Amino acid sequence: MSGYTLGVDVGTSRTAAAVWRDGRATTVGLGDRTDTIPSAVLLRSDGALLVGDAAVRRGVLEPERLARGFKRRLGDPTGLLLGDDELDPVELTGAVLRHVVDTVRAREGGEPDHVTLTHPATWGSLRRDLLVEAAGHARLADVGLLAEPVAAAVHYAALDRLPVGAVVAVYDLGGGTFDATVVVRTADGYELRGEPGGDEHIGGEDVDEAVLRHVVAALGRAWTSLDTQDPAVLAALAAVKDQAVLAKEALSSDVEAVVPVLLPGLTRQVRLTRGELETAIRIDVLRTVDTLARTVDSAGVRPADLHAVLLTGGSSRIPLVSELLAAEVGAPVVVDAHPKYAVCLGAALSAAGRILPAARTAAPGTPAPPGGAQGPAGTVFPVAAGAGATTDGGGVAVRLLGEDAGDAVPAGEERHLLAAPEPQGVVLAATPQDAGVVVPVDEAVRTREVRGALRHLASRDEVEVTWRGDRRRGALLALGVLVAVAAVVGALVVAALARGG
Repeated sequence: MSGYTLGVDVGTSRTAAAVWRDGRATTVGLGDRTDTIPSAVLLRSDGALLVGDAAVRRGVLEPERLARGFKRRLGDPTGLLLGDDELDPVELTGAVLRHVVDTVRAREGGEPDHVTLTHPATWGSLRRDLLVEAAGHARLADVGLLAEPVAAAVHYAALDRLPVGAVVAVYDLGGGTFDATVVVRTADGYELRGEPGGDEHIGGEDVDEAVLRHVVAALGRAWTSLDTQDPAVLAALAAVKDQAVLAKEALSSDVEAVVPVLLPGLTRQVRLTRGELETAIRIDVLRTVDTLARTVDSAGVRPADLHAVLLTGGSSRIPLVSELLAAEVGAPVVVDAHPKYAVCLGAALSAAGRILPAARTAAPGTPAPPGGAQGPAGTVFPVAAGAGATTDGGGVAVRLLGEDAGDAVPAGEERHLLAAPEPQGVVLAATPQDAGVVVPVDEAVRTREVRGALRHLASRDEVEVTWRGDRRRGALLALGVLVAVAAVVGALVVAALARGG
């Protein structure tokens, strides 16, 4: 055993990772300037793949070879054309995972004892299987799967003790997507309540675009007359986009920011106030707040019953988010101490539950030996187990929840009941919807041919979830269709009578 676990959050826009060792979970420095890297892959003309910052830098001059946002395309039978070659989204996701795992292996000096990958709560079994398949490209023998809001809740609970029965709404505004989920702390771990909601077309990148539109409007013809075929101009435009991102982040703590514009033949400083940015993004933020409210309603929970609305994702730091949530939802709003990294940190903590030896046999209330995951008071907490528990081969109990919780359990895996320790602190490996279940990569890859015929159903998972979570709009839509049909039939009858007359 190398004594550490790894949690990886491959986001639509950016990827983050964290390791757990000696009772502490810390992020891994993956990028040039931050701990995260862009979820981007570039295919060079010689067939080599560049990942992260290196891919984005080269993609400035070779945009036709750069792939981004491919997480949304998992399960899409059509690949992405990079240059003259077509790459499957699974291969691209695998390339990002391989880069992350290789970076961590070099830093830690060995293989992780366990790896947990996170995924949106709205994903069905098909997309989760494809994520496992992507792990095979990173030379991972087996992986655990964990729903992103559960990972965020695990990290939050490690910082602020959550009592059993506490209900937390997770508002996750990442770089490329938005997710809303309700998580309940149970004696056995965490459960997802209601139908997870979200929007794959709202994220921090949209806020970046709003800042950039402000810059373009301020520059006017000086911007539109630029020669976008000039490599020097392309490089300068990329720098302006980076400055726009920095300005957005600055406005989370300041009321105004300046975007430096250094282009060939053009040097300007464009001023942007927080009020101007909030006006530009208010409609999108209100859409996310409405989605969260519907998600809470689908869980049968009143806003007054919420322990907190937990904000995760880098863009959740935007002050307008907290203001509108407090006004519209009326529940306490808590910003995670590390909103960009809450998910990967929670995944690393959850993975730690698999290497805690005392989790197998600890008596109620007995702490695990040193090296276990520590709560806010420094107490070491074992993994709870109960009815429906299963093991990953090492004896660590995992609670399976959800109607298809057994789908990802390897054939022949032992199921049994274990005496549950007295619930306290963070229950690391008790997770819903296959979360925390170890999935052999080889087994997932062997079933690829069967799944290939079903890939067109991948997007159906999200469609079904969104529809069931918004029955009122569905009813209105159906009523509208009936009214329209009646109007058409009426018009035809009138016309027929007129011709008969």
